[in-house]
Amino acid sequence: MRYINGLAQILVTMLFAAMVLVGSLQVFNRFFFNVSLSWSEELQKYTFIWLVFIAIPLAYNRMAHLRVDSLVGLFPAPLQRFLELFSDVLWVLLGIALVLLTWRIMQVTQYQQSPGLGISMSWVYCGMLVGGAYLVLSVVARWMSRIKSGEPS
Repeated sequence: MRYINGLAQILVTMLFAAMVLVGSLQVFNRFFFNVSLSWSEELQKYTFIWLVFIAIPLAYNRMAHLRVDSLVGLFPAPLQRFLELFSDVLWVLLGIALVLLTWRIMQVTQYQQSPGLGISMSWVYCGMLVGGAYLVLSVVARWMSRIKSGEPS
């Protein structure tokens, strides 16, 4: 998982850098040349979609999503573990839903092309599918790590 997480971090960094670079290029062209790039806004939107759905599992791996630890901390340890497991099950269900529903969307949009970039719209939605699969993999890897360490679940 370290290898996959490292690749995901590099991908998120590259996507963010591309967004900043293209946005800066668009501002520069408009300000200095009074010419707008027809594809820049579209590229930024599609890059953002990929960035968000790859970042969701990264944040899960770092326990960086919002949660109410103070409320969970009021419960006894067995109930805390149950709530953590329940939360993980919800994450898995979200990941599976993303994969299955995005796959259906990709089937419908595979022949549609984006107006500015001319790419298949299924590539745009593919980021949601990849992010959902990565999320499921992250949760399962955490479960396996807990089982391997003998931590109660």
